[in-house]
Amino acid sequence: MISPVWDTVILGIAGFLSGSIPVGFLIARVRGVEIRKVGSGNIGASNAIRALGTGWGVFTGIFDALKGALPTLAAVFFSPWPGIVGVAAVLGHIFSPWLRFKGGKGVSTTLGVFLVLAPFPTAAAVGIWIVLFLTVGYVSVASILSLASISMFVLVFSRFNPEISRLAAAAGCSLVVTFAHRNNLIRLAVGKEPRSGLWEKIWKRR
Repeated sequence: MISPVWDTVILGIAGFLSGSIPVGFLIARVRGVEIRKVGSGNIGASNAIRALGTGWGVFTGIFDALKGALPTLAAVFFSPWPGIVGVAAVLGHIFSPWLRFKGGKGVSTTLGVFLVLAPFPTAAAVGIWIVLFLTVGYVSVASILSLASISMFVLVFSRFNPEISRLAAAAGCSLVVTFAHRNNLIRLAVGKEPRSGLWEKIWKRR
């Protein structure tokens, strides 16, 4: 490659463009659905489940994760700062230029990034997400807090001697994803955030 800085710049641009591919929007469009007018209006996996069904929603989530994982994996081999490329992919997903800089919330893409950068902390954060989701029923709360926990787990699993790029990326992605959930936080504050339909089904069965 060229140099560490230019390699990171090039991979960062590639990561942003990868993240910016509006997978949920494209799948919904092919199926004749305007996903931005259904449910929350978000193009990510959660709203894709509402608009298209569980199968297509999971498919959307997997591809959104790959949008973050693949450029980050390339950066692990060709850049000394792969975390920068991961953050770029998440920013591309949230601020997609193909949708006038309006995209998804970045949760699945962040998951893909950190499955590459920090698999064990990410697995622990997924556990936090499951516990929070089953406890409170709000996908937004589970997503924000579990992603915030990645930074803590990166510190713990590294015995408080983390690679700075990865720690900074974890903190940066957490802040960006929290910003993307700002409307959810407002609805939570006024008591208008809906709980997940899946959560309601789970607890009705008990």
